[in-house]
Amino acid sequence: MDEEAKRAEFDRRSEAEGAVYREMIAVVGEVAQASASLELQLRQLMATLLDSKYARLVAAGLGVSELIDTCTALMKVNQEVTEDARSEGLSLLAGLKDVINTRNQLVHGLIATHSPGRHEADEPVVQTVALVSKRRKPEAMVFITKSEAEETTRKLHDRSSGILHWAVTYLPGPLRRDQVTA
Repeated sequence: MDEEAKRAEFDRRSEAEGAVYREMIAVVGEVAQASASLELQLRQLMATLLDSKYARLVAAGLGVSELIDTCTALMKVNQEVTEDARSEGLSLLAGLKDVINTRNQLVHGLIATHSPGRHEADEPVVQTVALVSKRRKPEAMVFITKSEAEETTRKLHDRSSGILHWAVTYLPGPLRRDQVTA
């Protein structure tokens, strides 16, 4: 292969990797939006279950993991929720931290593309690598495909709409107490 052909092949592969990278960045944006919707639903669920004029203020200070734990605890003890409804609500919250973990890896990780094998006959297979760095731990490479990222978006949307539907269906009307908003 002459130099011009090698350069053309390099440019073609670079463009293909760039396109996949841009697609993945768009999917990560969708993940972030879906998780924001879920977080809003969790805050509203917690405020409704807590039924206090300070509920929204308390919910505002909690992270997603804490919201999940608090909603789970409140759902378990809320006397206005039937056992069937409680079981359905708890199943919506179960396993949600795993979805949030994948979300965090996508949103907070560095997205990079990698094409194993640069041989002339090989067509590039692009993988997405999230370089995740956690506090006081060295970074780790986590491989997340575009389809896995899209599945994370779907799971976040499903849980968000499921929580909203559950709250509207099973919880008594609007909050009985005025909320502190300022």
